[in-house]
Amino acid sequence: MSELSDLALLGIGAVALLFIYVLRVLWGGKSAAVEVRFADNAILVDGSNVMFWGGDPSAHVLKAVVASLTSKGFAPYVIFDANVGYELQDRYLDDAPMAKMIDIPVGRVLVVEKGVSADDRILEIARDQGLRVVTNDRFRDWKGTYPMIGKKGFFVRGSFKGGNVQWQSI
Repeated sequence: MSELSDLALLGIGAVALLFIYVLRVLWGGKSAAVEVRFADNAILVDGSNVMFWGGDPSAHVLKAVVASLTSKGFAPYVIFDANVGYELQDRYLDDAPMAKMIDIPVGRVLVVEKGVSADDRILEIARDQGLRVVTNDRFRDWKGTYPMIGKKGFFVRGSFKGGNVQWQSI
């Protein structure tokens, strides 16, 4: 009888995991089969860099940068390192809670998986889609792989002072 109970529990667990996977794919979760379609006015935001523009890591700063870019006619797509949730709330956060936190559609947020370089993903997407990148990072280690780093205007730089986003270049 205990063997049957163990098998039944295992089966229920497997079905539950499959259900969760299907929901995640349907609701914009990470899947190799799901491709992002970028808006014509898209711009990438290095969220893990921008959240420090005001000093300490801040969702308020991120939200202000996203709002400022939107008001300037851009459609911001924000990419984060896997540890962003720990920086902001001492726990793991994936795409959906980060999107809600900075008031942006979930399809425009990517929290890369642990062990994946957000820098590499940002630069890869920027190269492949012809997008500019909002960051104060110099990405010096990536110059050989992504030569567009040296092109004037590729990076959009800024800061957050006195409660306002200040653009150095846009």
